[in-house]
Amino acid sequence: MKKITRSAGGGLSAESRCMSVEHDTRQKEKEKEREELMAIISPEDRQTLQTLFAQELQDDVNITYFTQRESVLIVPGQECSSCKETRELLEEVAQTSDKLHLTVKDFVRDEQEAQNLGVTRIPAFILQGHARGAVRYFGIPAGYEFSTLVEDLIDVSKGTTRLNEKTRETLATVDQDLHIQVFVTPT
Repeated sequence: MKKITRSAGGGLSAESRCMSVEHDTRQKEKEKEREELMAIISPEDRQTLQTLFAQELQDDVNITYFTQRESVLIVPGQECSSCKETRELLEEVAQTSDKLHLTVKDFVRDEQEAQNLGVTRIPAFILQGHARGAVRYFGIPAGYEFSTLVEDLIDVSKGTTRLNEKTRETLATVDQDLHIQVFVTPT
């Protein structure tokens, strides 16, 4: 065991400061390894997203996530089995670009805002950009749905979609509000 000595000024010696820096560096490396092990998105996929978003995102996208407050108490009928994982996933995605902004809301406390945005259950999030319209998503975008989330973020950022011209013309003839729901099941 090394002896830690104090310098005349009462501080640690240069050798002790060096040991302290080495310890801090090892601690940071261990924390980073632990974060990578606990991360939902692998480091390779995170890098791919960073590159893709740097090339494709044009404007900022606001992600408003509605969840419930984490608690050790479980109220029957109000538990959200995938809220924590959805939040972690959205946090990791938002960290891949400065153009993605995540705001977390409590479904109960922010009930009026949830109602205004058409959020009726959780987990739910809304993607909004500068253009009109928004994408409302219920559930966790895991598995094949993750690619849908990535494409939606890019579309919302650009304010457009990759629909072909014929489809756009057909949609332009719709003269009433439509409520479209797409259901998926985890596999």
